[in-house]
Amino acid sequence: MAWDAKAPEGGPIHRRALANDPADAVAWQHAALAARTAGDGLRAIALFVRAARLHGDFEALGRQIGEHLTLAAGRALAQVQDGTADEAAAMLEPLARLVPPQGDLARALGILRLVQGRDAEAERLHAAANSGDCGLGVALRGIARHKADTDFLGTVVIPAHRMEDTIERALDSVAAAARVYRETVRNPRAQVHVCVVDDASPDETASRVLRWARAHPEQSVALIANNRNQGAGRSRNIGAAAALGRYLWFLDADDYFFERHFVLTATVLDRTPDAGFVRTGMHFDTIDGEITPAWREASELSYPCNLCVRRACHEMIGGFPEEAPFHPAVADDVAYGRALHSMFGGVRIAEKTVHYTMRADNALARQRQTMTSGVKPTEQVASDPRFVAIEILTQRRLHALKARRDAFLRDGGWTGPPFLRAKGEPEGPPPTPVAAPSESRDAPRAIDLVAIDLVAVAKEAIQTGQLDRAVAALTRAAAEDPGRTEAWFELGLLAHRLRRDRLALTAFRAVACLHPGAAAAWCNLGSMLIDADAHAQAVPRLRRALALQPGHANAQCLLGRATRRLGQDRQGARELERALRLDPMRPDLNADCAIAVLALGDGVGAAEHARRALRLSPELYGGHAALAAALESLGRPDAALVAWERAIRCNPGFGEAFTRRALSLLARRWGPPPAPAPAGGPGRRLASTVLGLNGRFGNQLLQYGALRLYAARHGLTLEVPPWLGRHLYDHDDPLPGPALPRVAEAEGEAAVTASLRGEPSTVLADRDVSGYFCGDTTPLAPFKEEFRALFTPGRHLQPHADALLGRLRDAGRTVVALHLRRGDFGWGRFWIAPASWYRHWLETVWPTLDRPVLFIATDDPAQLREFAAYRPVTASDLAEPIAGAEFFTDFHVLCHADRVAISNSSFSFVATMLNRNAGGFHRPDPARRALVPYDPWAAPVLI
Repeated sequence: MAWDAKAPEGGPIHRRALANDPADAVAWQHAALAARTAGDGLRAIALFVRAARLHGDFEALGRQIGEHLTLAAGRALAQVQDGTADEAAAMLEPLARLVPPQGDLARALGILRLVQGRDAEAERLHAAANSGDCGLGVALRGIARHKADTDFLGTVVIPAHRMEDTIERALDSVAAAARVYRETVRNPRAQVHVCVVDDASPDETASRVLRWARAHPEQSVALIANNRNQGAGRSRNIGAAAALGRYLWFLDADDYFFERHFVLTATVLDRTPDAGFVRTGMHFDTIDGEITPAWREASELSYPCNLCVRRACHEMIGGFPEEAPFHPAVADDVAYGRALHSMFGGVRIAEKTVHYTMRADNALARQRQTMTSGVKPTEQVASDPRFVAIEILTQRRLHALKARRDAFLRDGGWTGPPFLRAKGEPEGPPPTPVAAPSESRDAPRAIDLVAIDLVAVAKEAIQTGQLDRAVAALTRAAAEDPGRTEAWFELGLLAHRLRRDRLALTAFRAVACLHPGAAAAWCNLGSMLIDADAHAQAVPRLRRALALQPGHANAQCLLGRATRRLGQDRQGARELERALRLDPMRPDLNADCAIAVLALGDGVGAAEHARRALRLSPELYGGHAALAAALESLGRPDAALVAWERAIRCNPGFGEAFTRRALSLLARRWGPPPAPAPAGGPGRRLASTVLGLNGRFGNQLLQYGALRLYAARHGLTLEVPPWLGRHLYDHDDPLPGPALPRVAEAEGEAAVTASLRGEPSTVLADRDVSGYFCGDTTPLAPFKEEFRALFTPGRHLQPHADALLGRLRDAGRTVVALHLRRGDFGWGRFWIAPASWYRHWLETVWPTLDRPVLFIATDDPAQLREFAAYRPVTASDLAEPIAGAEFFTDFHVLCHADRVAISNSSFSFVATMLNRNAGGFHRPDPARRALVPYDPWAAPVLI
């Protein structure tokens, strides 16, 4: 049939064919060719894509549209080169909607996005282009490097004139505060820039700044030298103009910061985007205990050195005034504060974070008598024409700022915090004329900061997904008004959502105290206590809720769970049955009842409850898990295995179904594991009854290893339930005996870690302990070899392990292993690093290696295309998977590779802890957007 064939009626034959069968792929091909012939290239591509979706031959699709995409990409790049990026976007964006960008199209679109400033999108497109070390990749790496080099939190501006004796102390205080900030936020790369403006000092001030900077290369310092004296205000503006980062701090060269200055100010602004600035408390040298409250208030609201301000807000108000009456250093900081406070809301922090030094010739010394007397700041009136001029110019500035603000509000373009809104037309309270001081530190005017409805701010932040900001706002709201139930309740709900159990518990305790007659408050408190493993404390709270509201189904359900967790299975089952009578259609409650009656030996009843739960909610993980456990108890292992696999599909991240499926399959393959050893005697027992339930393979090894090391250190015998280590590593630990008192997860993990670190702690003898142990591995480092010895492949596994390594070594001399975790990852702290980070690392390391071979461990085979040029080896190339331990080949290679790059995953991290061979380990770093080296025995497991 010819492509231009006509139907008998005279129209193209493909139209008739499509009218008869819209799924006729050949007819869609005819339509596409007709569109191409007619010069409609975009429609032709769309039709070719539609045909390919029907016939499935995407290689043919590439041949049909590849040339057109390449030509379009070339024309678009020419337009970008000519400066017409919008026209290029109009050409490429419709194509990108039709076909996933790859090759030339992805490269051209990536260049366009980079030109448009959309760097993250350009990064993704560069990865999709798979074009190696092209100009786009070089540009992206250059931008990333520049961001890493200039990514400052903010800048401290220090004006200095004749301060050779104190400037180094000021710089030391900045460096100390920056160090404490890094330690507190756990970001070792957080930087604060310092800009010292030497205001034509006749002494050695500038030389001492240079000497200090050279002695502290880790601290970013810039020195600007005025060739004539400008005054403090002008010098601050000069420094602010050269600042880096989003925040500005000011520090006089004879004063200094306390260590928590950056932690408090920057954290508040980070979490309160509606605030333009933060002011902290000040320590007034030797008169700090004598200064009157009015003068303290006035000083703290105008002094620049206790201020942290957003750079955008500083620039909006035009910095410090520089007109002649203000120069040099006369009321310029007071006028600056009035302008700032008239435009933006701010936050007051009572903690003193700045030391104001008193010297013989400065304002604090001259004002000492006034500031410690009964004279109020507003009672000093000056008739000096200069001060009158200063007030006139301040009013002129405020008037101009309001006009500028109104223009922004009318025309848009402002992206900083919201401007203040007064009840009437004026933007905040009109400033009251006061006496202008004789120097910038004299008699500053008190200005009230605008109160922000923090609960409303938090609710808005929750709606926009800014949850950390919401927590900060609610915490402040509760602290400022402890009787505000709404703040505590919202804080409790949000903290629970974020798994911040201690904060949630505190919040709901406050709600229960404020409303002792509210059943819901006691129920919420009981729920928080259960989450904190404080089941004994939860029971009386839940009983109180039921006394207040006997039909409270959730309180009844929680009471049943808590009672069972305390080892009272029969009483717990009765409580759950009562809850089920109150709410028989609740799926999770039916699943709870299934587990409860199974613990009493009723497998048939458990299966009935589980099936009822699944009828109500077919995708309920707990329903499938309960059914699987019931079927195992009834001697139906095949049906139980199917149920465990269904549970895994419902929630692949849960440990119990993963473990029980694996144990079932491994027992079929190898038979039972080694017989359990005898239990320890009284006072010598340590149990972890949740091993195998919380976390999967890598994390189970971490839990078991930490607890075994702890048990050995204290002469205890560890008791654990059936788990994979019995089959894979021939462990024969005793099974759990009579129930032991359970230690709260956080408390138990902290005690174990402290003991391994060598710190004194209570020995957890005859206790049931749990924990994930995903923090810093440094405490485990002294026991490195003992830890590794725990995970030597057992008698069944060793031949398989040796064979797969032999095949891998046959492929090359140097094994490079990557772990690309995808699957159930991609949320919260389990974030995913793009494949391009691993490719960039490979490009650097690959040429330096002797006969390298690349092994990729991944649960997403699509990732292999990103590394096709390296001809990667995977687990399926080395060995048949072991049913129940399909992950083992990946894990074992990661344990023995010569170079390893992991995901943010305990699976691959623990493998590197066991790796004795590797010459280097790398992991993704979200701050640097690249792979960075790490020591598996001195780093957090997850970041």
